[in-house]
Amino acid sequence: MKRTLLLSFALVVALTAVAIADDMKTDKKDAKATVTLTGEVLDMYCYMSHPETGVGAEHAKCANSCIERGLPIGFLASDGTVYLIIGSDHSPANEMVKGWAGKPSMITGTVVEQKGMKAIDITGISEVKG
Repeated sequence: MKRTLLLSFALVVALTAVAIADDMKTDKKDAKATVTLTGEVLDMYCYMSHPETGVGAEHAKCANSCIERGLPIGFLASDGTVYLIIGSDHSPANEMVKGWAGKPSMITGTVVEQKGMKAIDITGISEVKG
């Protein structure tokens, strides 16, 4: 009886160790890399409502006003991909990007994708040099 109990306990410990090791391997694989994208900050309301005029320097004043009021923000990357900009740890990113709409810019962050929608957890923004 003691031997069966001891073997059962050893098996449980071994299986737990394997499960923990596998979980740790998955966490490393799922770690997201920091990326830098070049493009333009958007206010998503105007971009989705009238995309032909909701971009560029001509629209910057309106876009920056919408961003300051807390409307959703996005980023139109140079490859044509649009990302929703999200802030780290559930914080709004509006303060970080206000004033950047309509200007060529580079953003840094971590890209996430859920069911076809892309977002970037922004950590920095700067002007495009050159």
